[in-house]
Amino acid sequence: MTRDSFLTPNQLKVLELRAQGLTQEEVAELIGTTRANVSIAEKRAKENIEKARNTLRAFEMLHPIVLNIPRGTDLFQVPVLIYQEADKHGIKILYNTTSLIGVLRRRAKSKISGNRVIEGFKILILRGGRVEFDLG
Repeated sequence: MTRDSFLTPNQLKVLELRAQGLTQEEVAELIGTTRANVSIAEKRAKENIEKARNTLRAFEMLHPIVLNIPRGTDLFQVPVLIYQEADKHGIKILYNTTSLIGVLRRRAKSKISGNRVIEGFKILILRGGRVEFDLG
């Protein structure tokens, strides 16, 4: 499991035990080290996880699929357009239609009135299936 991971076996063990609700002191006693060493291992593991997340975000942002949503588009048509464009590129969108509409209403609220797009904007479809908004 750790061979292809950014985490050492020790870091994984510390995270596993901490996820079970053990204190750093209890983990230290179980694995035969000090609480300070557990603290360092946990901190470095979380840093490595964050670096891996940032790397994935950077990769996903490489050449996103740009979908222009023009003024006058029915809000309920936008998820259909997203799914169609994603399908063309073999991308599985991570959100269902209801979630997409909710995100649209929250993120692009100044561009939507009722169920109509009143000012065009761009949607970025990322390689991992996430959707971002370019409201520029």
